Amino acid sequence: MARTIVHHALHVLFATAILLAVLATPAAAADVPAGARDALAPVTRMIGTLVAIAIGLGIAIAGAVIVWGGIEKTMAGANAEAEHRAQRRIANGITGLMWMVVASVIVGTLTAIAVAYGLIDPPF
Repeated sequence: MARTIVHHALHVLFATAILLAVLATPAAAADVPAGARDALAPVTRMIGTLVAIAIGLGIAIAGAVIVWGGIEKTMAGANAEAEHRAQRRIANGITGLMWMVVASVIVGTLTAIAVAYGLIDPPF
């Protein structure tokens, strides 16, 4: 049930991104005055930096969860319940890592579209 909801949410997210890419036209960039873009440039850079830090921390935490699950699995010995918990931890770490990669791709794509249409300056 939960996987179905997540699966549908991903479809909606990707459809929204594609719709944004198709409907965004160069004329939309003309609506952003140069002064406003210059005034918002520090905010755009700050948001880009915070998002990059958050995704990086998420990837680091997911990697640590995978390593911790591997250590738990190694130390479980003959205890089937401890081994099952360790396998579940590893699976959760891999799922978290996949979410971070998906988030990185979505943020990168939306940023590239916004830069291409002149809505924002490149954040880095």
